[in-house]
Amino acid sequence: GNLRPIPAEPLPLPKISLVGRVPPTNAMLALDTTECPADLKMWPDFNNGVAAGLRIPLEKDADELLSKITRTWIVYNRNVSQPQQNQNSSNGAQEGQQDLGHAHGGLLMALGLRGHLTTLEMTDIFDYLTQGTVTTTVGVLLGMAANMRG
Repeated sequence: GNLRPIPAEPLPLPKISLVGRVPPTNAMLALDTTECPADLKMWPDFNNGVAAGLRIPLEKDADELLSKITRTWIVYNRNVSQPQQNQNSSNGAQEGQQDLGHAHGGLLMALGLRGHLTTLEMTDIFDYLTQGTVTTTVGVLLGMAANMRG
């Protein structure tokens, strides 16, 4: 991993683009999501969180104080609000928060793969498993399994 997380900063998550180019003119074509189910981006957001988390160095390589992943940093990234486009409806804001929950589930899995998930306490894991989304549950379970396996 080439990213050194800063304890007071959230992990930057790139936005998923639903726009493509059509050859030979390279015209831009955007995916119309009005007819799609609400959970269309659930697993892409999860995988986006995994990809962002895999940029963090392995736990054994985190010699510097700034690159140590702490429990506080993980929990802080749980409810971080990324800048969204202006959304006037409360439903849009809730959907944005839901997307962040899916991405955080992926981040938890990546932290487990990188060896950082042991910093969480059992109460944190219990909260993730009982109050999180399905992607958060999957991320915690797979991340803890990978972290304990080594």
